Amino acid sequence: MFGFGLDTGYCPKIISYIDNVKNLESNKSNLVYRLLHLINIDNIETFKAEIERSSRIYNNQGFIYLLDQDQTIVSNTFISNIKIIKSQKNNITISGFVWHHPKGYHKALMMKLKNEIIEKKAWKNLQKDELQGWLVQALHSMNTTSVKENIKILIDGNEFHNLDEFYCTIGEEVNGVGGYFGRNLHALEDCFNGDFGVKSISELTWRNHKKSKGLFKSKFDRIIEIFERYDVKISLM
Repeated sequence: MFGFGLDTGYCPKIISYIDNVKNLESNKSNLVYRLLHLINIDNIETFKAEIERSSRIYNNQGFIYLLDQDQTIVSNTFISNIKIIKSQKNNITISGFVWHHPKGYHKALMMKLKNEIIEKKAWKNLQKDELQGWLVQALHSMNTTSVKENIKILIDGNEFHNLDEFYCTIGEEVNGVGGYFGRNLHALEDCFNGDFGVKSISELTWRNHKKSKGLFKSKFDRIIEIFERYDVKISLM
């Protein structure tokens, strides 16, 4: 379930509950002008009136909130320049500039809230274009109170089939079930500089690495270079 609230500068106040929001996530740039389809809004007349009023008072901006089963806010998406484009029964299409999460973020977050991420590779339940959403959720959820040192990692090229699956795999090998250790090359290198659950990695063993090299092409060599830059012993098998 979702909720909608205006950006008043104070504590969030939900003015309408929404069964579902279509087109909320995207793998494009973080800020995108788009249409959002709000499905089955309660208090729809109040919603319309508040949108109209907000254009005069709050510069017409607000939040789409993801809610858990207790209707507690667990995540939000900011939207500005809100306009109602179409209204039909309890459904409304609005437009605006959306600061969004990648596809799959809300699905991964709800999996975590429902305690469904209890074993490695739960990310295989997501589609290929949803894995960046999984990785962002993993980043936001990570707990780095304990820092590991001189750890050894074993990965198998037969277990992942694209770069995002590699990042999901390496995150769990370093930081356990649902763990994070980068979601692109720049983020992978950042993770070696602290605050991501590991002080140092002593060895990386990469089984069936030729399959990965064929898939990743030049990025395979860049991944190896990053690990070697931080004195990780590489064993390619």
